[in-house]
Amino acid sequence: MNRSMSIRPYVTFIAIVLYTIVIGLTVIVAGMFDYGGRIYDLVSKVWSRAIIITAGIKVRVEGLDSIDRHASYIFMSNHLSHLDSAAIMAKIPFRIRFFAKKELLRVPVFGQAIYMSRQIIIDRKNTAAAKKSIGEARERIKKYGFSALVFPEGTRSTTGELGEFKKGGFVLAIEAGIPIVPLAVTGSRELLPAHTLLVRSGQIKINIGKPIAVTDYTLDTKQALMEKVRDSIIRLGQTG
Repeated sequence: MNRSMSIRPYVTFIAIVLYTIVIGLTVIVAGMFDYGGRIYDLVSKVWSRAIIITAGIKVRVEGLDSIDRHASYIFMSNHLSHLDSAAIMAKIPFRIRFFAKKELLRVPVFGQAIYMSRQIIIDRKNTAAAKKSIGEARERIKKYGFSALVFPEGTRSTTGELGEFKKGGFVLAIEAGIPIVPLAVTGSRELLPAHTLLVRSGQIKINIGKPIAVTDYTLDTKQALMEKVRDSIIRLGQTG
């Protein structure tokens, strides 16, 4: 391995920290007056693309032609690495808001940016607060035409296998009547494994499935919807 390749992950790490601070501060200030989130939409794309380019990562996307770029969706993806969000944001041309754990609000700058950009904050320890967040997300999606990105496992997979699903994203989809689009990310776990902050160069692939209508489901039958989405993500992941 030559010297330039050996130091690249360290340069990338420093760059990501700087990108996050600059973009985070921009989002915090913009959030004071930009309630529709147009500035966030722009700078979040800049942030994610800057990370991908700096790290030397190529992201391939298949299936984008199966979705309507003018519609709102609940994107649901497997979760292998912290790179998943950046890859999806960089390559999927929608106004996306995330399901974010409340604990992330404690991260300096990043946490404040999450709050000021009106992400969907989920408090797993407080059911009433979680329901309120989902209700607010439903109204913002309808008002501003957002889509949402949900990692239904709730956390990164430690094995690469798809874990158990949380129900929050499915409740949002059913209550808002918004189709779910399954995604399968492959390759990201190898480029940024758990327990390291050093990103490797390589390729990530995102397979996009066809939208799954939620109109035939209710909150009482959401388990069937969860199983359908899970099966779709597994199949998409197997196509490599």
